[in-house]
Amino acid sequence: MGAILFIVISVLVYGLKIVHNSRHLTYDKWCEIFISFFIFTNCLGFGLPLIELDRYYVDGVFGFKYRLEVYMLITPIFFIVLSKRMKWHSMRIPWYVVLALTVFAAVNIFNPSNVISSSTILAIAQIFSYLLFLYIVCSCVNIDTLLKGIYEGLVYTTLLQLILTICYPILGITAVVELFREGVSIRAAERPGAPGTFNHPNALGGYMAITVAFFAICYMMGFRKQKSLTWGLIAFFVLIFTFSRTALLATIGTTILLVLIYRTRESSIFTIKNIFTLILPMLLLASALIFLTPIKNSFIGSNMDEMMLARMMHYYCGYEIIQEHPFFGLGLNTHLEYIRRNISFGATFGDINKIFWRAEEFMGSNPIHNVLLILLSELGIIGTLPIVYYIIRQFLKIKSRLRGDYNESYKIMALYAVALISYILIHGMADWAPVNVLMRNIWMLVFFAVAIDRYKWEESTPEHSSHTINPRNNIEA
Repeated sequence: MGAILFIVISVLVYGLKIVHNSRHLTYDKWCEIFISFFIFTNCLGFGLPLIELDRYYVDGVFGFKYRLEVYMLITPIFFIVLSKRMKWHSMRIPWYVVLALTVFAAVNIFNPSNVISSSTILAIAQIFSYLLFLYIVCSCVNIDTLLKGIYEGLVYTTLLQLILTICYPILGITAVVELFREGVSIRAAERPGAPGTFNHPNALGGYMAITVAFFAICYMMGFRKQKSLTWGLIAFFVLIFTFSRTALLATIGTTILLVLIYRTRESSIFTIKNIFTLILPMLLLASALIFLTPIKNSFIGSNMDEMMLARMMHYYCGYEIIQEHPFFGLGLNTHLEYIRRNISFGATFGDINKIFWRAEEFMGSNPIHNVLLILLSELGIIGTLPIVYYIIRQFLKIKSRLRGDYNESYKIMALYAVALISYILIHGMADWAPVNVLMRNIWMLVFFAVAIDRYKWEESTPEHSSHTINPRNNIEA
């Protein structure tokens, strides 16, 4: 009921916003509102199941449902409202992209090791639906409008999560815990965390981590600097009350990386001066924040040993899968079903329920808490290598993009893409939250926008150097 009420209120609020700005609704402003609405409603993960597998467990990284999501509903409205003003830039999709996607789908669906290909089909259908939405959005809007839409959507999201965090756990109003979802976890009694609109404090923590990174980048790049500082601190405040250790470590690590990249964009990171004036002071500050403040209670004297043991057992399951299926993996969205069918926890680990409570249920119903192991177990080495290549390429090119004569919005989005990669790598070492649908929607949008905006400009202005993006041309593309 709360989820439906949230959608209704969101529609009314944005409707009033449109009415209030009716005299100033340019094409770009309309696009900004649509993107903002998508980002704001994304924090709930609202979706109606259109196709649902008859499964006892509803799990897997992508789940066992093909869902009608908010972006599917607003896309036709987007076209209807803007049909007369549409600035459609019909981009040619390279043949090798189509071929790569086709091969990717075929290899995953027809993989002989795939124990439940119907789950893979639903996952691929969900991904391709979202990619089509991204193609439409990024074809119709410029990078400046996209940035403003994301900014506004994350501001509203942060405000909502702040209100819910004040209600619980700060004021102890437990009625808000299951307002948006049934069966919400607040974790152990000694470390209850704020779930917000999510089903677990770790998920809210992860979402706030990528939100903090976004506002930190906007602050460093001078985009709405004062507001960015304020909203970044508010997002960090919410993050602290989730008591998510992995999200906090990811935020600290990613922030240090962002500062290093930005402050050393004209030089090498690892110079003697930078080591003593930037790297060591930031590491000392991060250590003091963790061990000399009340935050340390989340790391010391809690159930950290138990959770680490559970993860190590999960990692062993992933190792077994990778060892048996190293090249092509099991197929997308299948590793949990494979674990349940093929790995006997009692035979492998002994009576693990003596070690911690309901361990077998945890490992059989939760994805492996490690993103890299999920990728390797489901996509194999061959499927994971292109992702590794993309990560390395983004890190190698980010300094030249920051130094170059690029559109400032493009610089912010490119740096945010690197921040998201850092977040996925750090948080994803001990959790699978970075690849759940809500966070996946954010980083896929950013990665897609950075890639397609550059391609769009290069296609329209081939005579220019590939290392220079003229802001005027980029906005008009």
